[in-house]
Amino acid sequence: MLAQARDTIPHPGPGGAAAEPKFDGYRALLFTPDIQREQLLVQSRHGTMLQSRFPDLVAAAGQLPPGLILDGVM
Repeated sequence: MLAQARDTIPHPGPGGAAAEPKFDGYRALLFTPDIQREQLLVQSRHGTMLQSRFPDLVAAAGQLPPGLILDGVM
């Protein structure tokens, strides 16, 4: 999940290219509950659990389908 700095954006290949700016914040994975997990988890790239720090995100993620994993910046 760790982004790397680049001086230029790579040229699009057969599948295209995508880029987005990195703003200050937490890079994290969000895991919705499924058979293996009883609760929603938000985990930093270092393995720290963050769900207690973002109760609004946890509440909104309750609408997501089970077993979904999201990678993003909060």
